[in-house]
Amino acid sequence: MHIRHIAAFLLAACLPLAACGGTDKSSGKAASDKPAVSKKVDCSDTSLSQADWVKHCQGAPPQGEQSVDTSQDRPLGKAAETIGSPSPVSGPGGGVLEVTPTSVVYVTKGTGQEPARDVFGVVAYKAKSTKAVAAAESAPIEGGGWKWVASDGEAVDTLSGNTATVTPDGYGGGGAIQPGTFEWRAVSFDLSKAQQGGTLIYIDGDGAAYRWTVPAKDAGPDAAKLRKALTW
Repeated sequence: MHIRHIAAFLLAACLPLAACGGTDKSSGKAASDKPAVSKKVDCSDTSLSQADWVKHCQGAPPQGEQSVDTSQDRPLGKAAETIGSPSPVSGPGGGVLEVTPTSVVYVTKGTGQEPARDVFGVVAYKAKSTKAVAAAESAPIEGGGWKWVASDGEAVDTLSGNTATVTPDGYGGGGAIQPGTFEWRAVSFDLSKAQQGGTLIYIDGDGAAYRWTVPAKDAGPDAAKLRKALTW
């Protein structure tokens, strides 16, 4: 009789221990099911393959930096690091494009074309692909690209007026820029006299808007060169 009581006691004592053992096994399994942490990738390494850069780096802020504050106007000559078009016609999207507007001129005739309003406001800028993949500018058809906001508040895009054939000699206007290279480009706006001066805006592939203050008169180190390139 005593033996049966002892056996029953030992069986009851073992049950919670078995339950605990099951919990431990479950915890170990849960821990083993956790995904492995991705290896750290140096997104500034130009030897990265395009597939690795897109997988690990696209859409992330530059390493060691916080997201850029786009609310402040920049002066001409101040660069902005922007996200490339997600789906350019010239190839795969993404990448990082550093854009630097440097100079502006106002002309009543540009490369043989007259404005629908009073003047063309033409801005020269440097566009550089800074990462391991090619990058292209965001286009108006994607809701991005360049805009001119005049002092009266009107936003003028690059498709308004007679700007389509204003193509200053020596300045590009589109296409992808290869890793580690840059191009000098120009963008034109058809403006009234009252709209000279204002804010230049570039909207990148992530929809972020970068702003520059533009003087109402010719300005910048490349102004004379740009004006000459418009005369033919």
